[in-house]
Amino acid sequence: MADGLCGLHGECGAKRVERLTFDVIIVGAGPAGLATACHLRTLGEVQGRPLSICVLEKAARIGGHLLSGALLDPAILTALIPDGQAPAGTRPHGADAAPLDSPVLEESLRLLTRRHAHPLPIPTPWRHDAGGPTGAPWRMLSLGNLCRWLAQRAAQQGVELFPGFAATAPIWEGERLVGVVSGALGLDRNGRPKAGFQPGVQLLAPITILAEGCRGSLSGQIIRRLGLTQRTMPGTDAIANPTPLPQRYALGLKELWQTPGSQAGRVLHTVGWPLEGAWRQMAHGGGFLYQPKPGRTALGMVIDLDYQNPLFDPFVALQQWKQHPLIHAALQGGRLLGYGARTLSIGGWQSLPQLAFAGGLLVGDSAGLLNTATFQGIGNALASGMRAAETTWAAWDSQEFSARFLHRYSQAVRHSPWGQALHQARNVRPGFRAGLWLGLGNALWEATVRGRSPWTLGWRQSDRQRLLPVTPDLSRPPLPLPPAEHPTLDRTTALSCSGLHHDEDQPLHVLLQDPEAPLRAEGQRFAHPELRYCPAGVFEWRQRAGGKIFLHMHANHCLHCKCCDIKDPLDNMRWTPPQGGSGPDYQEM
Repeated sequence: MADGLCGLHGECGAKRVERLTFDVIIVGAGPAGLATACHLRTLGEVQGRPLSICVLEKAARIGGHLLSGALLDPAILTALIPDGQAPAGTRPHGADAAPLDSPVLEESLRLLTRRHAHPLPIPTPWRHDAGGPTGAPWRMLSLGNLCRWLAQRAAQQGVELFPGFAATAPIWEGERLVGVVSGALGLDRNGRPKAGFQPGVQLLAPITILAEGCRGSLSGQIIRRLGLTQRTMPGTDAIANPTPLPQRYALGLKELWQTPGSQAGRVLHTVGWPLEGAWRQMAHGGGFLYQPKPGRTALGMVIDLDYQNPLFDPFVALQQWKQHPLIHAALQGGRLLGYGARTLSIGGWQSLPQLAFAGGLLVGDSAGLLNTATFQGIGNALASGMRAAETTWAAWDSQEFSARFLHRYSQAVRHSPWGQALHQARNVRPGFRAGLWLGLGNALWEATVRGRSPWTLGWRQSDRQRLLPVTPDLSRPPLPLPPAEHPTLDRTTALSCSGLHHDEDQPLHVLLQDPEAPLRAEGQRFAHPELRYCPAGVFEWRQRAGGKIFLHMHANHCLHCKCCDIKDPLDNMRWTPPQGGSGPDYQEM
């Protein structure tokens, strides 16, 4: 039996494991995975040899776990699906138009103090309105709606979509990836089969595309086993940046509001308050407020997870930010429609792993291709999926799936215009570790020289290593919870608009390597930061009848953001995929 098939709660012995064979497996139905599927089928149709493709998605429905700002350069979507934005009479029969909302008509960047908002210039290369480098405005959209549309197109082309199935383990032949195993359905809390139990399915293919998004569990297993952060794989040429840097992450929180007075086309980004405070109380990041269509306002914050104060609470920071007069005014008379959170890979060029290996490719946020200067995350995901499809087609055409052959995908990404833009922006986000003002000055410099600085800023610590123990000068939280008035929310109210579904009697998916570690002196030093960094309130300390303290997990609150896996200072928590179909079900996010 191939490596990786067993060990999944013992289901191998309970029922016969079904085996399915495809030409290509894609793990994740986000923009990168679906772009790969659509473009690969198109290439096959042109050559008269369409490949069999399956797409696994852990959400109960396509788009259910997806949220983003979201802004997109429509030219990238046109390159993928030329008729997607064409008039109705020119599209294929039954094909809907791409669900793009308003173009960016008004864009601004503000530096916030507690009561004021000071305008800042936006460098031309990073503008999203008609003042940007192409002269064409970007479009606002719901990422979930976009991916449901892409999935519809993929299904029309013959791609097999499997929502509700989480890929949990890779299957190996030596050091070659030959497929994945989907998680079992119908296990109880102790991992025993219940009525209706279905074992995991073994899916085999010569090539597998990893499109799980940020910190994918399967991608992580593969990166660690093959040492992909070492940048040089056996049988490949050495590539740029030979010294690996740890990936960096940010936490994105988003709310969707119905706001009767809003007009479509407004984009606002903010820096400063409430994230800038005294030393050791600073968190870099900013807020966004988009009005994608009349009566809708999407807003939130993106906060770097390298902050040092263990008492900092990102959810509270978002509620504080909404009390600023500029933001509060935009929500007058509004009603909350949705809330969610996810992490983003923001290490950029310096943290890119090897993108290809024997039998597989990394695409989109699984590879860390987000450009944090231009907010080009969805576009880069679509573009990387197209490059992955072209490499996959060439591999099938030549029947060559080695790491050396697939390495052409890595080269294509790095030498593409958007890959070079990732290189040009490499110093922008790291510059803010020196503080807001130095960070802004550095960003302006990098925009002016278009990334041609003779240096590359780096880091050696992971985000979890940046957290400091509680000391007397860190005895109080940097942000008090604002008054319970409109539009302030608590976590419970926010979660009620996330569409959460989770079977209580299923195995826990946040695992403690050592359940006693948080209770020992080393754990106490950080004042249990999991009570604050989790945007869903999953963790709670409780006391048993005998007096023993233990960490209780409200697994049914989990938004699958994976922040706990990233920020736990003890490196003691492991986020694993829960039963397929569990988690949030975002609407229009």
